[in-house]
Amino acid sequence: METNKQDTSMEHEGQPEETPSAGEGQESVPAAEAADQESPEVAESDSETVEQDPEEEKAFLLDQLQRAHAELANFRRRTLEDQSTQRLRTTVSVVRSFLPVLDGLEAAVKAGADEGGEEAIREGLAMIAERVDSVLKDLKVEKIDSKGEDFNPELHEAMLQVDQPDARQGEIVEEVEKGYRCGDLLVRAARVVVARGSESAE
Repeated sequence: METNKQDTSMEHEGQPEETPSAGEGQESVPAAEAADQESPEVAESDSETVEQDPEEEKAFLLDQLQRAHAELANFRRRTLEDQSTQRLRTTVSVVRSFLPVLDGLEAAVKAGADEGGEEAIREGLAMIAERVDSVLKDLKVEKIDSKGEDFNPELHEAMLQVDQPDARQGEIVEEVEKGYRCGDLLVRAARVVVARGSESAE
């Protein structure tokens, strides 16, 4: 009997005693109480945030609208300034191209006055015409072919119609004023005289 008691006591001594951890069962209650105490404040804070959101969103959208309006106004101003500058540069470029023509005209007038001869004026005018042609070529401006061509209302302006049996109907028999075009753009239509002619004439 004593041996059994000793074995039993030894078994109990070999097993560690389970002791409740410090604070176990004590923290759960205060934590729950703390949560209960904080929840009204959190709910109140969330309510205030929800109430402020529409005002903040309105202010944000208003700010974005004002920024977009200012950017659009600046873009329009810059565009107008760029267009004005480009027009001015184009004008200066064209005028600069024609300055030699003006110089030639003045020289021809002076030569005609000094020498008193029509030949000097004629030569001076011929020189000016050559300079004008050179300037137009530099500007990619071409003359429109007219005489001998069929009348084209997109390129020609009929000033007169004449009876000319040896010409086909609608044929341009005379060019009154030259026409010009720049690429696909018409600068000025050629003013021409068109033959009524005979429909059977070739």
